[in-house]
Amino acid sequence: MYAQLLCGLVHRADVLRVDAVFASGFLRAVRFLEKHWPRLCRDIRTGTLDPKITDRAVRDAVGRVLRGADLALAGEIEAECAGSSWEGINRRLWPRTKCIDVIVTGAMSQYIPTLEFYGGGLPLACTMYASSECYFEFLPLPCSSDGKAEPSHRDLVGLVDVKLGHEYELVVTTYSGMSDIFDRKHAWTDDPLYRYRMGDVLRVAGFKNEAPMFKFVRRQNVALSIDSDKTDETELHAAVSGAVQHLAPFGASLVEYTSCADAATILGHYVLFWELCAGSTAVPPSVFELALEHFCIHGAVKVKPYVPDFKLALEHFCIHAGGRGVLDELERSLGL
Repeated sequence: MYAQLLCGLVHRADVLRVDAVFASGFLRAVRFLEKHWPRLCRDIRTGTLDPKITDRAVRDAVGRVLRGADLALAGEIEAECAGSSWEGINRRLWPRTKCIDVIVTGAMSQYIPTLEFYGGGLPLACTMYASSECYFEFLPLPCSSDGKAEPSHRDLVGLVDVKLGHEYELVVTTYSGMSDIFDRKHAWTDDPLYRYRMGDVLRVAGFKNEAPMFKFVRRQNVALSIDSDKTDETELHAAVSGAVQHLAPFGASLVEYTSCADAATILGHYVLFWELCAGSTAVPPSVFELALEHFCIHGAVKVKPYVPDFKLALEHFCIHAGGRGVLDELERSLGL
């Protein structure tokens, strides 16, 4: 990563796009740059690669990119990186950049605010959804009226048959792979081809001429669950996005988050882990409590727990094999 960033800075005037596969990986590169920019500027200023880079092939390759000592370029980069804020740093370091090309759908959408902060208005492009030598089919969701029947390959529809607003699980057919490494729930075999259920849920968001445009919604069967509740990653992300707005007045922002279901105690509960970037003002504990309350009421926890009213039940009937003394004690205990 150090060598790649160094080459990118040397050719900063030629860079038209900055990209990574996932948004999380792109942000790791930005934070690496934020930590190591003084060393990178020193290399450009002296025209030599940092001695901590010991791989001979890497040193030879980067040595051909370095154009000798370049005091002016090092000064320009240092002026941008040493500023009080890194807002818009991607556009300032690479002024000809047209977009940030990363995957920001599904769980990666949590990184959009941070990408926009570093990007300085650069559009976010998500161009990667492809496979070599394959055929796409789409499994309508839900697969059956009761949601329990195992889907069949007969339920599949082609690209020209998907409907606007409907959701589908992506199914890929390819010559490569062996059917015996997949269980029957995730692969259908039509010898010599193999159908693989990818687990990605897509929604038809519109059409470009006759070609459908898809929006990634979530991963199939990826949900928090303690008992009968189900909270998928789309609902979780919406809840977290709303809750963190309470931190904005203090300059704090969410870096990333993760979650799990804890059923070790009764009642079980969800556990959220937030990594925050602190602002200029400390966030009071009461604000965190307010954010948690927002998450529970307006977000993932949407249904008020049902608490049975035993008093009302006993007003209707109470069948008991014991005598009057048992009923009197029960009435006293329940406050009837």
